[in-house]
Amino acid sequence: MSEYIIIDGISYAWPGSSLSIFENLSLTFNEGWSVFSGANGSGKTTLASLIASILIPDKGSIRRSGNVVICPQVFSGLEDDDPLYIYDGSRENGELKSRLHITDEMVFNPENLSGGEKKRLQLLAALSRKPSILILDEPTNHLDKENKYIILSTLKDFRGVGILITHDRDTAEKLSERTLLFERGENSPARIHDIPLPLSLALEELEKRKKDLRNSYDSLTSEINKARGQASRLEEKSKGMERKLSKAGIDKKDHSAKAKIDGARLTGKDRSFSDQMRRINTQKEHKEERLRGMERPKERKEGLSLRVKDSYLPSFTIPSAEIIAGDYHLHVPKLTIQSGDRIAITGNNGTGKTLLLNAIKENLIAQGKEKQLLFIPQEYTTEDEERIKRELCTFNDTEYGAILSDMYRLGANPSFLLDEEIEPSPGEMKKLDFVLSRRRGGNIIMMDEITNHLDITSMKILEDMLKEDKSFTLILISHDEAFIKAVCKRRVKVSRTGNTGEVKEE
Repeated sequence: MSEYIIIDGISYAWPGSSLSIFENLSLTFNEGWSVFSGANGSGKTTLASLIASILIPDKGSIRRSGNVVICPQVFSGLEDDDPLYIYDGSRENGELKSRLHITDEMVFNPENLSGGEKKRLQLLAALSRKPSILILDEPTNHLDKENKYIILSTLKDFRGVGILITHDRDTAEKLSERTLLFERGENSPARIHDIPLPLSLALEELEKRKKDLRNSYDSLTSEINKARGQASRLEEKSKGMERKLSKAGIDKKDHSAKAKIDGARLTGKDRSFSDQMRRINTQKEHKEERLRGMERPKERKEGLSLRVKDSYLPSFTIPSAEIIAGDYHLHVPKLTIQSGDRIAITGNNGTGKTLLLNAIKENLIAQGKEKQLLFIPQEYTTEDEERIKRELCTFNDTEYGAILSDMYRLGANPSFLLDEEIEPSPGEMKKLDFVLSRRRGGNIIMMDEITNHLDITSMKILEDMLKEDKSFTLILISHDEAFIKAVCKRRVKVSRTGNTGEVKEE
């Protein structure tokens, strides 16, 4: 019997909330992989938790076959009984352990593992339970190409119902051709667009559908307005005809004039305008009824509202150097960075990509280019957050409103800027720092893993903006291959052998 999930008319709201996340939602999943993607907070993880029976729907039902295993985004360690499944004596689990490059020491000392090793161990524990339904929340987030390859090649052989929550287009598109895009307004339930296409094509298809719907809405509105104008003109003509066909004021003895009016009435001239008006009004009412059943998708303005004034974009040279971190030595050749360059620093985790990026940053500061520099770190410290908060306090109401607008344009929910009780997410902090830095006029932008913590909506907006705006030089680190291909023209690869690292241009 094949594995399946049948979601039948479910509704769900968080306890204490009057607003439903889902209302009357129905979906079906059969064997194979489906991708959940969309803005943060749109309901992806909530739906996964409902499928896994971690949450119970308020209404409706969820039917599923076999056992369900869910891997959360953050790996907090193995369950007490996980080793029993991993070491069940089966050849299948032994091969799986080897395929995921997991040793016995890693199983019994998970606290010492790297991020990629933890994700591989988490997947081993999940697959060792031989699930019929497997749910993975961001399994490749923050991972390098090598770890992604190991995980992806293993997932391709899974036979069952697979649900992948991810913003990683490369992983999503190599695993599945079915995408469920989640959208949620501030005061409305989630809307799920089930599109039988890989993630990137699904995003394009959704935008096309929205554009077509806006065009249909606008066209129907135009037709209704045109009909209203026609009905109004016909009403005036009808009133004019009524006056012409009225016998009021005609001399009682003027039988000829009365006969002409009677003849006109017999031919229906007194009814023709009224009939046309009724027909047009009937058509208008039908169109108005159709319009009431439609919703015009919002057209989000994207990119920053403030364009940085044209300024001199320098070319600069980073001299050759040897960067030492503990017992690790990274050899860096002379790097010439041209005006307007778009450079990606690539390589596996632990090779020294961030070491190189920070060395370039320090060199630029030493060259007196600190005011031109916009640096977005991989993670934000408490000190970074305090710096950003202090800078926010320097803006007047008009400038603050423009910052709110720019945050929305970058795909963020800027409510945390209006309510001190709301803590910004790491992704929102990155967007805010980017907006503030660009307002200062920096034209050398450096980003360390900029796509970490960004949802697919924000990622696409940022990607498009970086492609279109040519007023800066860009150097970034990212594991998102689709993002790099779209934005960068040059690549500098960092590789490592033992305690020695090397930097080469690809």
